[in-house]
Amino acid sequence: MKKFFVVLACAMLSAATVDAQSFLSKIASAAQTAASKSGNSTLSSIANVVSSKLVPTEDQIVGTWSYQEPAVMFTSSNALKSTASSLASSSIEKKLQTYLSKVGISKGNLTMTFNSDKSFTVNKGSKQIASGTYTMDSNEVTMTFKGKSTPCKVTPQLDNGTLVVVTDASKFKTLMQNIGSNISALSTVTSLMKSMDGMKIGIRMSK
Repeated sequence: MKKFFVVLACAMLSAATVDAQSFLSKIASAAQTAASKSGNSTLSSIANVVSSKLVPTEDQIVGTWSYQEPAVMFTSSNALKSTASSLASSSIEKKLQTYLSKVGISKGNLTMTFNSDKSFTVNKGSKQIASGTYTMDSNEVTMTFKGKSTPCKVTPQLDNGTLVVVTDASKFKTLMQNIGSNISALSTVTSLMKSMDGMKIGIRMSK
């Protein structure tokens, strides 16, 4: 196990000077090498799989939800069979938190309130930074921000009191821009995700 982390760390450090595709390849190579040497063919899953059983009802999302951490989920269990997918999801979560921290988004200081009249508000600390209306259709929540022309569609998941909303990288970037947080560095995450079929990113919240 120690040998695995040494190999993985070396791969991640050397990846700092290469592009996102090469970075992902190095992680996958390190994982495969370590797994081979340790006699393990797979690693434990780091990310979750989107499930229709975890889609909340309209009543269940009503309330104020507080940001906890970034979330990476996959659209199917097949996407998690790859060691590279699991390792990449962990790396992307860490990168996301780094980027979010730069615009002042950290655990507990960002809240989303979904009201029963289909309106919502977003607060950073005690300041309201966005508002609008939302609808639920099948497995998606469509958020229409006041003053913004492009709605944001996110996939909600509710498990053990935790609400996760995820979408693809470009839509997540739009979501952040709509709440006044323009994170240009998300383009790096977008590049990483192009190599990972069925990956979605977002945020994890609790009441």
